[in-house]
Amino acid sequence: MKIDNALAMNRRIGILPGTYCFSVPCGFTEPLPDGTHRPKKGMEPLFVMQSCQIGAYTGTTKGGFRIDDSWRENDGLVNTVSTMAPSGAPSKPFDRTHVEPGVWNVFPAYAGDHTALQGGLMRKHEIRGFYEELLSLIESL
Repeated sequence: MKIDNALAMNRRIGILPGTYCFSVPCGFTEPLPDGTHRPKKGMEPLFVMQSCQIGAYTGTTKGGFRIDDSWRENDGLVNTVSTMAPSGAPSKPFDRTHVEPGVWNVFPAYAGDHTALQGGLMRKHEIRGFYEELLSLIESL
């Protein structure tokens, strides 16, 4: 779960040309005037402290990777930018009329915390429609 380890793994693993890759990043913070991010009301209580820490952090990993302000938006456990596609991997915004294999097709960020797309923990989320639409998309490919 360390960034340097993920970067090394991603250098070894590529995308097969005929494989459809999708990502659905989540974000549930809002920016403050000082540039930090704070959780929105309704985030799972379990994630609030970690969300505040992610939302205020910048720095450089031991391997030299720079974590800048763009990494502050998060879902309570993971920053949003890193969930879009592996660093350096080909990606593009999701376009239902032009879904491409061999690249990460990145959905717009889902407004929810880390467990929202699993139905939530203490705060329940209705996500059946989301998955029905996703299955319809996959079936159409």
